Amino acid sequence: MDIVRIDGNTLTSDDLVGWLKLSGRFPHVVQDIIKEKLAATAARKRGLTASPEELQNRADQHRRALGLHRAKEANAFLDDASLSLEQYEAFLEDALLAEKMREDICSDAAINEYFSLHAPQFDAVELSHLVVTGEGKAREIVSLLGEDPDSFDEIAAEHSTAESATDGGRVGKVMRGALNPALEAKLFNASVGEVLGPFEADTENTFEIFSVTAKYDAVLDKTTRDAVSNLLYNEWLETAARDFRVEV
Repeated sequence: MDIVRIDGNTLTSDDLVGWLKLSGRFPHVVQDIIKEKLAATAARKRGLTASPEELQNRADQHRRALGLHRAKEANAFLDDASLSLEQYEAFLEDALLAEKMREDICSDAAINEYFSLHAPQFDAVELSHLVVTGEGKAREIVSLLGEDPDSFDEIAAEHSTAESATDGGRVGKVMRGALNPALEAKLFNASVGEVLGPFEADTENTFEIFSVTAKYDAVLDKTTRDAVSNLLYNEWLETAARDFRVEV
């Protein structure tokens, strides 16, 4: 199928697939399709359905998002894409069923239970950090901070080579799992106001120094609920991929 013509050169659907593969984007596109198809298939097995009204509402939303405000425009869009009305309806139904499956898996009860069992996983610390070249300079700065921890912002702004230097070294809130385990353990076990380091950074002869400016116990707010929902859904997808036969 021809997709676009540029100065007499035609890009076909096969060309598009080839480009996606060569650019490294193909696996991500395929994974998104697989996830939706897995969820829709599981939803049907669970007896979940999309009513005609829900399908119509979704079609209206989708057409508005594409700027297709009249039936004539929608039909022309499908014709240009070489898609039938049946294919379009199947696409909408799969999307709806996948959403319903996710809602079923990530119910309030499931989120509350997961959080109650894994609350420490969602603790957070607020950090500032600075990066310098040379272990000697790093240890000198740690010594200065030991005498005056409140000068971290000023020292970071003056000496740090990290982008955060423009904001006094402030990194902000960091959740568990965002750092390498050894460093994470030290930072989460530190006291507020404590300076830690120097630690070797990834770049040769570069060292990091951290300050823990605040600690937050896990709270089941919207951000955490979203994070738990993503975890639950991804865990379910991994199980579903084993239970269903998926061939790529």
